[in-house]
Amino acid sequence: MKKVLGVAILAGFMFSILMAGGAWAQIKKDVITYDVPYGKVTFTHKKHAETLKIDCLKCHHDWKKGETSGKLCKDCHKATKEASKAGKDIIAKDAYHKSCKGCHDDLKKANKPTGPAGCTQCHVKAKK
Repeated sequence: MKKVLGVAILAGFMFSILMAGGAWAQIKKDVITYDVPYGKVTFTHKKHAETLKIDCLKCHHDWKKGETSGKLCKDCHKATKEASKAGKDIIAKDAYHKSCKGCHDDLKKANKPTGPAGCTQCHVKAKK
């Protein structure tokens, strides 16, 4: 009986490590793709986080300093106000545009190198 309990505890421990590793891998994934109606948007998370050294809290505003996992945009920001909590949250489209496009626009205004900020520069429609 003790042996079975020990194996179960070990299996649970290994499972929790794998789950935590999977969450970290998702965050550290190099290319993130959002498949939205206007056209797919892709960006390199690794470039923004590691190369450009953008603080995680710039985009993940719900996280605490030093956290490497937690809520993602889509967890709070829904497609419509009706789907959001009490209809008060910023919808996903507006949240992404404010964060991504807003940052690129600010860099452009400061005459610093920036990424795309135009609709068709970010959104790529599937070829028919």
